[in-house]
Amino acid sequence: MALQTGTVEPLLGIRAARCWFPEKTRRPQDEVRTGNLTAEQAARHGEVTLHIARGWATESAPAMAVSAGRAALSASGVPTADVGLLAYAWTNYQGNPFFTAGHCVADGLGLPRSAAPVGVQQACNGAAMAFTLAAGQLRLDEHAHALIVAADRFGAPAVDHWRSHVMLAYGDGASAAVVGRPAPGDAFHVLAVEHVAAPELWRTRDDYDGFGPQPLATPPYINAMPTEKFSDEGGRPRLRAISHECITEAVDRALDRAGLAPGDPRITQVLAPRLSDKVRELMIGPVEEKYSDRIVCHYGETGHLGAGDFLANIADAETAGDLAPGDIVLVLGAGGGYSYTCAVLQVPEERAA
Repeated sequence: MALQTGTVEPLLGIRAARCWFPEKTRRPQDEVRTGNLTAEQAARHGEVTLHIARGWATESAPAMAVSAGRAALSASGVPTADVGLLAYAWTNYQGNPFFTAGHCVADGLGLPRSAAPVGVQQACNGAAMAFTLAAGQLRLDEHAHALIVAADRFGAPAVDHWRSHVMLAYGDGASAAVVGRPAPGDAFHVLAVEHVAAPELWRTRDDYDGFGPQPLATPPYINAMPTEKFSDEGGRPRLRAISHECITEAVDRALDRAGLAPGDPRITQVLAPRLSDKVRELMIGPVEEKYSDRIVCHYGETGHLGAGDFLANIADAETAGDLAPGDIVLVLGAGGGYSYTCAVLQVPEERAA
């Protein structure tokens, strides 16, 4: 395969990416009218629309994952028999306390027994990490494809859509991408994927004096904010500083791996995680400032999708139809835990024909 001008040989090809969302939607002002939020709480969330899952038979997280996976496979033209890896990422409880969610999704999609279902638990950055797993799998089996899927369903009694984070609203939905060896008809070629971890920041969650035997029952929903214990120990400024260091390093390393300069004019879009303005500044501030004229964030349309942000952003970039052959897109990932990712995607030049 011919190299892209000024870049390296692609690691992967993204055949297609798609999303699936429940039909029901809610906005902060809707919650004020029903008495679920105060006007002050709603104002903190600003203008955002969430998709809200309803029936468990069709809108559990695994069921939504199946719907997104089917949509991506259909758009890609890849038959289920050609899928050698299913990488399933999630953030929140999957609706069953003692099962492997990836196997549930693989069964729903009708994947063959030769397709390995793998769960990726890296909080909101899991789907980004799955691209690296897929690249490794495809080195072993050059004829196979990988299906990367992410899905989360939030809501009482665990993670409240509106209250678990005072600056962030959580929306339900699923997203998926089919990847394989690079080919001319791909939606994108993946030129680089770089991850940087800050494992010491797991202590943002260390607020209940260690570990326990079961999921926390009180308060009535999980508080996703950095804990008081972490904040009292001076953790918030450190979280911001380390996050800024890590996302900057991830972007620098990815651009270097792709053979690109930061100011390359072909970088037309930088896709930010679906986070509110304040949380984005905390997690990716320097990169957003540097590429302020190219940042794209769909938070207002869906809220934060948990593990689904990364794939949903790729799906929206593919289906928007405003990218030209040769255009380069940076896709950013960030998640509690903590880990940070930058993927460099390029629209194949061959698509011009």
